[in-house]
Order: sequence, then C-alpha cells, then structure tokens
Amino acid sequence: MSTSPEARLWVLLARNEPYGVIFRRGPSKQVMLIKWNTRRDTFEHGQWFKGRVYERRCDVSPNGEFLIYFAAKQKPPLYSWTAISKPPYFTAIALWPKGDCWNGGGWFMDDKRIRLNHSPDEAKLQPGFQPGPIKIVGYGEYRGENSTVWDIVRSQNGWKRIAAGNYIDRGSARGWKLSPPQRWQKPHPREGGFTLEMTIVGIGGKDVPWYQIEYRVLISTGGTLDLGLVDWADWDHRGDLIFAKKGAIFRQEFRKSIFAEPRQIADFNSLKFEEVVAPSEACRW
Repeated sequence: MSTSPEARLWVLLARNEPYGVIFRRGPSKQVMLIKWNTRRDTFEHGQWFKGRVYERRCDVSPNGEFLIYFAAKQKPPLYSWTAISKPPYFTAIALWPKGDCWNGGGWFMDDKRIRLNHSPDEAKLQPGFQPGPIKIVGYGEYRGENSTVWDIVRSQNGWKRIAAGNYIDRGSARGWKLSPPQRWQKPHPREGGFTLEMTIVGIGGKDVPWYQIEYRVLISTGGTLDLGLVDWADWDHRGDLIFAKKGAIFRQEFRKSIFAEPRQIADFNSLKFEEVVAPSEACRW
C-alpha cells in the first residue's frame, strides 16, 4: 500500500521576537509558508508557491515582520529572483531579478537593513516595486550557493562552526559524504552546560533530504540527548528544544537537568496546494 511522502520542514526564527517562519515543502516543487507564534504555539497558514524556494538563502527580520527569500521557476519572465514579503505570504513587496542560481537571497542586519546576496550590478529593483523602509547596506560577500547566506544567518543567530568537514564525492551523482562531518554548536540561551550540536553528515543523494543533518544536545556533566536525523532543530526564546521531523513540529521542555518527553505540537503532512490570495495589508509596505 503506497503512502504519500512526508513533508519536509525548514524553520527560520526571528532573533528578537517569539516568531518563526516555516517552509513546508512537498511535493518537491510546492512550498507553503506558515507563520509560527512560538510563545503560544499557534500557526497561521499562508501562501503556496509552485517552484523552488532556496530556504537556506532566506532570512526573517529580527522582529518577525519581513521575510527575504530566494526563489526560482526557471522559466520566463523571471527565472529566479530575491524578494521581500510579509510572512506567511510570498507576495513580493520588493523584488530583485536574478536570472541564475548563484548567490541570491539575503539576510537582515536589523529590522531595516539588509545585505542583498547579489552583485551590485544585479541589485536593480524590478519595475513597479519600491524598497520601502528597507535599506541595502551590502552585497554578496563571495560567489557560491547556500553557504553564501546560510553560514551568515547561522552565525548571527548564535551558532558557531567548530569543524568545516571533509567532502568526499560519492560518485554517480550521489552527492557527498562528509567525513569527518561539518559541525556547528549553539549554547542554551539560559542554562549553562547545554549545547545544541548540528552535524552535517551528507549532501545530496537519492531519496534523502538534500542535507542529511543530525542534531544532539551535549551536556557538560556528561552524556548526550540524540535527536538523530531531523529536518531542523533550535532553542526557542524560553530555552525549549524545538525541532521538525517527518512533517511535524515537536517541543521538548528544557529545564536544567530535567528532560521532558518531546510532544508534537503540529503536523503539516495533510496540507495540499491551494491558491491563496494575499490580503491587501501583505501587498504593501
């Protein structure tokens, strides 16, 4: 008996407010935006997009009000572009054409300033759009793909890379194995002695997420709490461990040395594509 593939989830957390933006992907070229109030664990379903959204070249403003994202349809009139929108909607209120998939996207320096991950000569707004209150204060720092934004966003959000990893080509378009893996760590925001570790063990391959990432909590007194292969994990503002796995969101309360069982707070697997029109307030600055 066949079953539908599980949705894949990626989350961006606002740095200063209890909000998150969830990219719900599945099938592969259908992506839905969901806004998450992490204090109340309420979810506002938004728009779908048919195409590819490069979620690791995206960022949410520190107050959670704006999203900068990189997307592609690979067909005219715009092959690819960077846009700013008001989550949970993709409708652009500023848009910069890109044309290819090198670089693209950007990140927020603060609520009103971004670095656009384009070269300066690619930083021309599409006719009909205005930059609004957002100012561009810099451009792409080097040529590349996801790392041109993802590394910077992680660093701004408290992650520190402690091992670059060694890439080994698996051959025959099966991607890369990282041995030793690439490792990032983020300390608990309130309690000393706990560190969340992100370990990238593989990139690419067949019938697997593009990034194969393992997460675990390191405990300074000894031992670990292993999450295994999951889509995403982080600490929230109050210090709980939150993670995405098999199309669902989980919360695990984290109070000093007491580990509660993780509880599922949302399951997005049953959602299917539908046309959603953004409200007027999401279409203007």
